[in-house]
Amino acid sequence: MNFHFFNRLSNRLFFVVLSTALAMGLLISSIQIFLDVRYAQEDIKKQAHQLLAMMKDPATQSAYNIDRSMAEQVVEGLFQNEAVFYAAIKTEIEPSLASNKRPLKEFKYRELSNMIFGQSLYFSLPLNGTIKTRLSNRADYFTATAHYGVLEINIDPAYATQALTEQASQIIYSGILQSTSFGIVLTLIFHVMITLPMTRMTKSLESIDPLRPSSVQLEAPKGHKSDEMGLWINKINELFAAIESNSNKRQAAEAHVERLSHYDVLTELPNRVLLNKRIEQTIVDADQQNEIFSILWCGLDDFNSVNMLHSYNAGNHLLLSLSERLQQEMQTIQTISRVGGDIFALVLPNISSHLDAAKIAQRVLEVVRSPFQIDDTPVSITASIGISVYPHDGTTPDELLKHAENVVQLAKAQGGNRYQFFVESIDQKIKDTKRLEKSLSVALEQNQFSLLFQPQMNLKTMHISGVEALVRWHHPEHGLVPPADFIPLAENNQSIIAIGKWIIDESCKALSLWHEAGHPQLTMSINVSATQLHQSNLIPVIKKTLQKYNLNPNKIILEITETAVMSNLEAAIKMLKHIKKLGIQIAIDDFGTGYASLNHLKRLPFDKVKVDKTFIDDMLDSPENATIVGAIIKLGHNLNMEVIAEGTETLEQIDFLKKAHCDYAQGYYYSRPVNKNEILSMMEKAEPVTTTPSNLYPLNPER
Repeated sequence: MNFHFFNRLSNRLFFVVLSTALAMGLLISSIQIFLDVRYAQEDIKKQAHQLLAMMKDPATQSAYNIDRSMAEQVVEGLFQNEAVFYAAIKTEIEPSLASNKRPLKEFKYRELSNMIFGQSLYFSLPLNGTIKTRLSNRADYFTATAHYGVLEINIDPAYATQALTEQASQIIYSGILQSTSFGIVLTLIFHVMITLPMTRMTKSLESIDPLRPSSVQLEAPKGHKSDEMGLWINKINELFAAIESNSNKRQAAEAHVERLSHYDVLTELPNRVLLNKRIEQTIVDADQQNEIFSILWCGLDDFNSVNMLHSYNAGNHLLLSLSERLQQEMQTIQTISRVGGDIFALVLPNISSHLDAAKIAQRVLEVVRSPFQIDDTPVSITASIGISVYPHDGTTPDELLKHAENVVQLAKAQGGNRYQFFVESIDQKIKDTKRLEKSLSVALEQNQFSLLFQPQMNLKTMHISGVEALVRWHHPEHGLVPPADFIPLAENNQSIIAIGKWIIDESCKALSLWHEAGHPQLTMSINVSATQLHQSNLIPVIKKTLQKYNLNPNKIILEITETAVMSNLEAAIKMLKHIKKLGIQIAIDDFGTGYASLNHLKRLPFDKVKVDKTFIDDMLDSPENATIVGAIIKLGHNLNMEVIAEGTETLEQIDFLKKAHCDYAQGYYYSRPVNKNEILSMMEKAEPVTTTPSNLYPLNPER
């Protein structure tokens, strides 16, 4: 058994008992020391009063006679006590008849002494005498007390503290030794009587087979057969026996029902019933995570020929071998099912695109195509696969399976050994995507990209404070390609690095032009993808570009999406901190659509937060979205960040954002994305942009 040190009962008992004993020992020692301090205080007072009483008569005589010599002798006598560091005899006639003072000696316990007794202890004794006066015309005398002066001494308590400290040390050491000994003895008693027997019982439990707990009978420790431990052991043995009996019956029944209802008898793969349940759960997961998944319906081509050329058992042997091969070669696929006959179905969750499904389908075709050994004879066979994708091709298990099954026949009609998507246009779209991706590799060289700039309005001053750079691709055949279509492709084939470098250069070039034209307050927001963010050459590229155009780093704002940051949080934090050291501002883009927690947001060095357009669109009609927008603005301000709202298209939205204290707004209400010359023209008007809703463009802003 492997226990953490403090998980052992014996160790915990030892520390608890020993700690308790030590605490009690220290408490008792502290009380004794406190009493000793009280006794020491009383002893110092007693000694001081005795010393004063001893010198009372000569001191009184010297005060009565104003005898300075005698008074000095009295003072010197008092100084024979090393604890006295000041002594004096004072009278009304001679305020300082005799006095002496010596400096306090250095003691290592001086601070402790000052804390307990004070820096010094003062004592005094009145010097009084008796005067007899004869009454007139009588023989009697009248007795009166006369005050001649006062005898004063100051005692250094450090001498008493030294003795008290030595005595306290002995008390503490003695208390610790006694309490430790007592704690160890108690621990040994507990260990022998409780923890040691329990440890032996626990070790005996290790020999118990969880599947057959009653196969080994536990024995009570010696001397404990008739006490609570013995009774506990007997009950455990009875419980294990009952558990094993019930477990065996239940497992047998469950295994039988499971096999009949959910698994194929030949291959032991999930059957159609379990497949439907798996697809239902995959639909739930996909909806929650806003993802897509695919169904592959795999039918063997001309499977009947195997039975005709060999035997029925040969066909079963091939199906069994194929199921084993699929499970071995396609381990990342959670569900592989035999629907019936020569039909297999595969569920592919968490795919990012139709292209992923096509790649896996191609891999399945290769697995099936590899020859099988049946009765020492190699047998080759191919398959056709129909593919349906949720939710495009169906929203229920029956629809998805039916659509995938339907297109299998189309694949077989084309000669087999191929896959076919449910919608022909999807297949065409994949081909178009591949061609578009190929065109993307030369687009930058052929100057097919351009930059547009969308103003960002300061909602307090209602003037343009900055712009966001937006890239556009003008394809020679397809015309304007939306960024949503080509940016993922650029990230996939790494061309986004070269494109991003070009965007940074062109953006800084335009900003330099505007600054030279007399608008140095303008900032430039540049979008940075996850691929760029994690490239080691990003910072050198930015530094070189800033130097090239002689720009203030503070006028550059890099916009990073939540998804880009969270894809590799620690690396992103490190990179963003390096960027901040350059003086560049950082904004988190599309905030609220990703999965960054508040804890993550606190760790990231953002200067601005951009509220995603999806919240702005419906915030006037949806109380939930309005609450979210207000919460994001407050959160940003609480974290010392400025807030930018994107996609503002109406005056009502602007009014709402102003009331919510949003800092900046960006959207078609003010301006569509325009070229750098139009931005310069806007700035030269030196007035807030007042585009009315009638001038809005019907298309949404593209990123």
